[in-house]
Amino acid sequence: MLETMLEVDLKKIRPSKLNPRLEISLERLNELAESIREVGLLEPIIVRPIGSEFEVVVGERRYRASQQAGLEKVNAIVREYSDDEVVQLNLIENVQREELSGIEKGNVCRYLLENCPEKYANQNAIASKIGVGPETISAWLRSAEVVPQEVQKLVAPSTISGSVPEGKIDYATALKVGRSIKEPERQVEIIKKLAEKRLPVKERAQVIERLTREPERSIEEVIEEVAEAPYELQFSAYEKEQIIDGKKTQTSRVTIPDPKIKAGAIVHAIVREPRFVDLRITSVERKKLKYFSEEDAKQEGYKTAKEFRQRWQQTYEEWDENQLVYVIHFETLE
Repeated sequence: MLETMLEVDLKKIRPSKLNPRLEISLERLNELAESIREVGLLEPIIVRPIGSEFEVVVGERRYRASQQAGLEKVNAIVREYSDDEVVQLNLIENVQREELSGIEKGNVCRYLLENCPEKYANQNAIASKIGVGPETISAWLRSAEVVPQEVQKLVAPSTISGSVPEGKIDYATALKVGRSIKEPERQVEIIKKLAEKRLPVKERAQVIERLTREPERSIEEVIEEVAEAPYELQFSAYEKEQIIDGKKTQTSRVTIPDPKIKAGAIVHAIVREPRFVDLRITSVERKKLKYFSEEDAKQEGYKTAKEFRQRWQQTYEEWDENQLVYVIHFETLE
């Protein structure tokens, strides 16, 4: 494929009509524009010729940030691309960078299936081209179908950190709404409200479950009810007896505790449901598993550190001594 590196007048470049991203983060755009003002555009964008002008193929955020930074010209790699090649290239780049939500990826896959059947006759063809499994393509396509188009731009891409930007909703919650709630109008309303209210993952799931069971209830009422309810710490039946007998006074978890887990808080201890006792959180700390002592094991409800380690391995399938865990200390309320 022939290519040319040129310094191109920004006025002759136009945004891509095939960009799969539903929305560009204004905050990240502002940060990039500020960086470009200071040090210039370090990485050229890729464009394709359209008549006497050019269209962005890869690097639309860099293109928009360069405009915002006041540049008149940018370095660009000029190549000939067909529409389906542009879509495929954007999909590959954004899958690798994890910058698209599953819904945005689903829309791209649907475009390829509908508009480029000679190259992408089925989901397997797309999967092999971009390096993912066919089941992943199928999941993306389903997600684009079950979440209303009106709120698809509110769905954040999945990230390793699991963080969700303000005003967005995570991918899994959006899918749960789409699959659990039948009326499209109510789906839209629920997703908008959950994007506004930054609830923890568990509480978002509780809101959806309650609205599914009680469709006549107000969304705002259910969200407020869940947000104000005491946090529920789940234990095994074995641990229940240890807690009631006062032998277990701490529990360690790999995942980050809910904001409600803090010293002085009252939480519900449950074995699935309902709760069997109330606990007062006395403190929360982080420590590596290798620093767990015999005393820690006893407070976890085990006779020895070896027994605690064996139970941990049964639960999490491995023992990584450098694993940082959250240790939640508590006392039982009468």
